[in-house]
Amino acid sequence: MSEVDNGDAARGLTGPWGPVLVVGAGPVGLVAGIELARRGVDVRLVDREAAPRAGSRGKGLQPRSVEVFDDLGVAGRVLATSRSRLAIRKYRGRSVLGTSDVVPGVPEPTPSTPYPRTVLLPQWRVEEILRERLADLGVTVEYGTELADLTQHSDRVRVLLKSASGSEHGRFSHVVGCDGASSTVRTLLGIEFLGQTDETVRMLTADVEVSGLDRDFWHWWPSADGRLLALCPMAATDTFQLQVGVGPDTAGELQVEQIQALVEERSGRSDLRIRRVAWQSIWRFNVRMVNRYRAGRAFLAGDAAHVHAPAGGLGMNTGIQDAYNLGWKLAHVLRGAPEALLDTYEQERLPVAADVLNLSCELIAQRVRGVVPGGARGRDTLQLKVCYPGSELNGSPRTQQASEHPHVQAGDRAPDSVVYQADGTAVRLFDLFRGPHSTVLAFGSRSAKCADALARRFPDHLAVAALLPRAAPDAAPGTAFIDREGSAHQDYGIDGDTLLVIRPDGYVALRTTAPNETDILDHLRRFLPDGGSTRYAPEPEERFLQAK
Repeated sequence: MSEVDNGDAARGLTGPWGPVLVVGAGPVGLVAGIELARRGVDVRLVDREAAPRAGSRGKGLQPRSVEVFDDLGVAGRVLATSRSRLAIRKYRGRSVLGTSDVVPGVPEPTPSTPYPRTVLLPQWRVEEILRERLADLGVTVEYGTELADLTQHSDRVRVLLKSASGSEHGRFSHVVGCDGASSTVRTLLGIEFLGQTDETVRMLTADVEVSGLDRDFWHWWPSADGRLLALCPMAATDTFQLQVGVGPDTAGELQVEQIQALVEERSGRSDLRIRRVAWQSIWRFNVRMVNRYRAGRAFLAGDAAHVHAPAGGLGMNTGIQDAYNLGWKLAHVLRGAPEALLDTYEQERLPVAADVLNLSCELIAQRVRGVVPGGARGRDTLQLKVCYPGSELNGSPRTQQASEHPHVQAGDRAPDSVVYQADGTAVRLFDLFRGPHSTVLAFGSRSAKCADALARRFPDHLAVAALLPRAAPDAAPGTAFIDREGSAHQDYGIDGDTLLVIRPDGYVALRTTAPNETDILDHLRRFLPDGGSTRYAPEPEERFLQAK
């Protein structure tokens, strides 16, 4: 065995900014890598597979995840190759029973919610887009590299990596396990994976080319006995994602003829012909989650921490948002923010995973009974209402609100809105949020003065936007925006002078109508690195693109 030390000085271990090892290069690991790399953290991303995975696997990006991708600078690429307006058509044999939206009642885009619909895009394409963004930041996935061992110390993690070229002993500041349901990181950490497995509930998922079926609908043949058949056209490909219930003895790959027989049996039609099977996998009912997301300097995210039923695209989306939550916190701690910031990762994300687990179990139970997607529970999958009401990062109290007069509070998602520069150019708040910084929104002159003072204290970690109801001659150019239509005041529920601090992940950290620089500084020190000049990687300019 050859031993190769990363080298403390060569890879930055003697400095505060890494290196960090991310294990697993699916969507979750790629988002974690991007979040760290764009903040200047030295990161390595390894995956035991020899090459990127094929197959649609997860195919639905929920609106909140699209907002995450907007911040990462890749929403335009996602929307350009996806579909968000695909109706479900239900059949009995050749007879059409009806047509409905995937999630009924979803509104059109609004200033506060520019991405209101589920976006259908095969997982392999999502990963391709994220790899391209990661490469822009100078990081390449190391495929064919497997984590074999992990030992934690007070100031580092020692790991053993194995690849075709040999073995490597490496030292890292932290390890992030994004390596799926059979996570090696989780196993090495000794963290239990609690839940249940039901071998009698199985489903074949495959990417297939089909003759005799149009690509204008998501085609469903529901069945109350769990023998459903669904064929969903994948945008910018020649394939459909096939989902079909199979028996408990089904294992391994099926031949094209066997899949053809299943399609004919479940659809009652012989005109649908499977021309090619590009990828296939058998899913079994396996719903589990961990009881902790962190063990010392190691963290779990995505399927390594929670495994969901394949309904609503919840597994991939929840994992993406895990990585989005952890990435900025880990980078800030490496740059000098309090270590306690890392404890808020589990505090915020574990309850979300538990709620999503319950929802996905409910949805898959409906599917096997023949119920197609939709209804109020379908709207819950959009994840726009995910919030952190009990977070220790909330710097202002939450109150019970009358539903007819809601306002955005600490722990809530920060909505988008449209404001204007002095020359009349429209600017989205998401444009101002985009990047690795936190943002202060100042409604009113007193809040604007306080915000400017805060920005001088944290010049590389804090951006300021003063939102004015009308043009002001003494407003600072570049930081003042006119809320001409009043949409920002309305979207945030503003009535008077108000200051809000928006975290790097787009959640409100603080809301106050009596801004006090000293008190807000104390709050910001909970999660911002204190001092130092750190220039972040530039973000790609990307304007809003409406989904097709």
